[in-house]
Amino acid sequence: MIRQTSPDKIRGKLVKYRLGDCLTIQQGNHYIGAIVTGKFNKYYNLTFMDFQTKTKPTIGDFIDGRLFGTRFGSWEELQYGVDQRMVQCKYVDNELKIEKIGMINLIPNFVSAGYAYLDNIAEIFNYYDQEINVRIEKSKDAEKFPAIAFVGRHLIETKKITQ
Repeated sequence: MIRQTSPDKIRGKLVKYRLGDCLTIQQGNHYIGAIVTGKFNKYYNLTFMDFQTKTKPTIGDFIDGRLFGTRFGSWEELQYGVDQRMVQCKYVDNELKIEKIGMINLIPNFVSAGYAYLDNIAEIFNYYDQEINVRIEKSKDAEKFPAIAFVGRHLIETKKITQ
């Protein structure tokens, strides 16, 4: 289960973003979306969405979209895990190409499906480009073969982790 493990401050200064904030990240003329799914010490936990657009996404893109994650448990006791990439709060707060689009209310009992650290927008887009096609294909396979729905990297409907 993911919980806020540190306050919304670093060395006495408030951070810019909070749990559930929907961010757009721009590189050139491409935008991807990320949800702040936590904060740990001086890092935001960002969970990326399944869309890459040439225009700034809207809050509807987040609400109706899918995020990088997986399922845990069984069909009877289903839990959702989010894939988190940790980026320093200071970098995200000061980067002009990262901005808040809106906010969604997250359920309190989703779990982390894994995490790693990224340093900048170039690394974020590189990670996204490597992952998105794999997650699309694995999600399609999970729909065809429900027995494998609990294995691997998938795309999870945002509605599954919102209130």
